[in-house]
This record gives sequence, structure tokens and C-alpha cells, in this order.
Amino acid sequence: MTHCWTRGSEVILGDQSHIHVWAQGGVAQVGNVHHRTLKNLPDGTFSLAELKALVRGDDPHWPVTSLVCIENSQNMMGGKALPLRWLDEVGATCQELGLPLHCDGARLLNAAVAVGQPPSRLVRNCQSIAFCINKGLGAPMGSLVVGSRQFIERAIRVRKVLGGGLHQAGMFAAAGLYALEHVAPRLAWDHTHARAIAQGVKEMHSSAVTVDLKEVQTNMVLLQTDNIRVNAKKLCDRLAIVTDEEAEELDEQTVVMMLPITDTVVRCMTHCALTKSDIASVVKKLKFVINEYDSMVFLEYKIEVGQS
Repeated sequence: MTHCWTRGSEVILGDQSHIHVWAQGGVAQVGNVHHRTLKNLPDGTFSLAELKALVRGDDPHWPVTSLVCIENSQNMMGGKALPLRWLDEVGATCQELGLPLHCDGARLLNAAVAVGQPPSRLVRNCQSIAFCINKGLGAPMGSLVVGSRQFIERAIRVRKVLGGGLHQAGMFAAAGLYALEHVAPRLAWDHTHARAIAQGVKEMHSSAVTVDLKEVQTNMVLLQTDNIRVNAKKLCDRLAIVTDEEAEELDEQTVVMMLPITDTVVRCMTHCALTKSDIASVVKKLKFVINEYDSMVFLEYKIEVGQS
């Protein structure tokens, strides 16, 4: 809304972006901004040729293209960190088109760790950035909007009309500063933990629940379900309980909270409060549960043989 200050504005963004998929269409519902999508590619980017083709000309029948949004890391693509070369190219393209570039960087610091660069390098072509100090950084709440002085002055006006003021915010700011100073430097551990979880699933060689190790770049793992023996919701529901048989065999009671993001895809996130021991328990639990679903194949086979 801060960029799209006038009525009739349009924003171009990826079809799998958080703003488009997970925000109730708020840019339209609240901001009166039309959004036009282009296809997100598997690495979280989108075609710059398609971007250029979607920019509106000067025609009274059309909205006015006013902003381009990217997301880094890209949530629906499995926490992918956008390639540096593409970030430079999309920045140059937006400059050529005369359009501001906004980065939805809820997990920007995770992306920076993944590519081995400071966050400033990832957003040097952006006119504004939003990133969270909770989530992986562990602060109790809070997001930051970054931009020029003029942009922030306008953003404050938008925040006020949306009821976004917060009194006595110093305690949350203090937690955010602590997170940036003490938690951000150890984000790589979260990435290591995510990869350990993915490796544990991979070792099962399951056909019911699978993972692509090559796709794990940050603190996010996407598990694929076969949608026959188990779907995403059922897997999450099962991981959230402990059966008597499980407690006896594993000699521990572990509840694992994950999120189904489609009918067949489960999102697993790691965060700063998890220890190496916690991850070992998660992997043990996952292997036990996955084995339950894989065993269904042999049970069905025995039933079929017995009936024939």
C-alpha cells in the first residue's frame, strides 16, 4: 500500500508468493491494489521476460503497474534462497522498467546464510524490504519494514490507518535486537538441523513419504506424501500424537508439529530453540511413523494373497 499510493495501482508477484497465497488477498481486500501473478519457477525465481510482458502500457482500461515483489527465501518452494545473479538481473530489469522492487524477506537472514552473503547484498537492488525477527530468529513477535526515509514516513501513515500502532514496544524491540545480535549468527545450525531431518527421511527409502535432499537449502524441509496411504494432513495429525506402541518401542514420547501446505506436501521448519538431541528425537519419530505407512503395503499384500 505504501508503494501503491494511488487508486488503480497494480503489483506483479509470483503465483506461489506468500503475499498472494497466504494473506487472504489482502493487497486487494484492504489495499485496493490489483495483483497480477507470474509463475514461480522451482528455484523461487520467475521469468524476467514474462515480467516485462506483464507490465501494463498507458491505457485507461488497465490498472497502472506500480510495483514488483519477490520473496526471499521462497516459502512455497521449500525455503529456497534466490540466486544472486537473478537478484541482480531482476533489479536491473525493474530499474529499466522504472518500477520499485520490494522484497518480502520474512526469512531473509536464512537466505543470506544459505548463499554466504550479508543480507545487504541480497537486497541492494530493492527499494523496500520486510523481514521478521520472530520465526527463525526466535523473538516473541515483530517484523521490520526497511526503506528510505520518505518511504517509512508514508508507511507510518499506512500503519496508522490499519490500526498497527503498538505502545510500550521497547520490550519487543529489545528482544529483536538480542535476536539480531545473538541468534542470527547461529542460523546455520538451523539449516544443519533441517538437513539432518531430511537425511533421516531419505534413509527410509519410503514410497509413502519422500523428500528431495537437493531442495533443502535453509531451515525448511518439504515432505511429499503419496496421497494413497497417507496425505499431508494425516501425516501431521499422526506426528502430533504419541501411541502406546510408539512410546514403548522408542522409549520416549515426542510430539512433532508440522504444517500441511497442500494435500500432499508437509512443511517442516527448524528454529533456534531446537537442540541436536531434539532433532535426533524428531528423526526417530519420523522413521517410526513412516514405517507404519510403508508397512501398509505389506499388510494389503497379505490380505490380497489370503483372499485369492
